[in-house]
Amino acid sequence: MCMEQLPIGQAIKALRLAQNMTQEELIEKADLSRSQLYYIESGKRTPRLPTMQSICAALSVSLLDFMHYLYQYSSTSCTPSISSMEAPGATIG
Repeated sequence: MCMEQLPIGQAIKALRLAQNMTQEELIEKADLSRSQLYYIESGKRTPRLPTMQSICAALSVSLLDFMHYLYQYSSTSCTPSISSMEAPGATIG
């Protein structure tokens, strides 16, 4: 089995896009600056816990579910799939 972590910024962007949410909407809902979100989604910065809590709340996903999403197990692929998400607020994992 493979265990590989999806980069946090990529996961945030994937979840945001899966919910048809724009960067501006996430910025507003999570109370972020435009540059903060840019640096996080591009992988240039790792968000601190309070920022992650705000982002997860804005994406309607618990921090625990987000962490499970980062570490999905697969015997065929090491890349987590966004297709497991059903709708905003859906339980992941």
